Amino acid sequence: MKHIPLLEKDDIEDSEFKEFWENYRFDLALFHVWAHVPKAFKAYTAFNRTIWEEEEGGFPMLLKEIAVVQASVLSNSSYEWGNHGASMVRRGGTQEQLDALIAGEANSDLFDDTEKLVIKFTTEVVIDAKPTEETFTAMAKLYSNKQISELVWAICAYMTNSRFANLGGCEIGDDENYGMFSLGRKT
Repeated sequence: MKHIPLLEKDDIEDSEFKEFWENYRFDLALFHVWAHVPKAFKAYTAFNRTIWEEEEGGFPMLLKEIAVVQASVLSNSSYEWGNHGASMVRRGGTQEQLDALIAGEANSDLFDDTEKLVIKFTTEVVIDAKPTEETFTAMAKLYSNKQISELVWAICAYMTNSRFANLGGCEIGDDENYGMFSLGRKT
């Protein structure tokens, strides 16, 4: 067996969970993996939404998208870098930058120094579980502890999302089968 099967809403026996999922504002292929553990699905979707809440003084959203794409690329998840690559471009990144991240060209001149620093920080958090002292010091000169913590939450959330997407065999474009396409979001 290569992947766990995506659970369909019609297969849900827990009526409370089925109602929760039916009333969710959109559907993702990833949800069909998470649905194998309803309690975690409900809690994690609530948490995952907090990653994308914009607030004054929060970590810059474009840079957060760049970090999420890098974490997804390092996690071998076309599903997540596909979704968040499109979001990165909508938030002001370029297709060329996205292509560079996917190709493993994080030091490309397409990225400015701040973007390169965020990519380096993300890579170190994903690969080594912590940034080097040099990288952390550079980040601390630009961002508050709160902002850095928000970034790490985003990186870790999308490492988790990537692993579940991979567990279910989700790939780029799969959300078009589950309702995101109807909201105008294409991967």
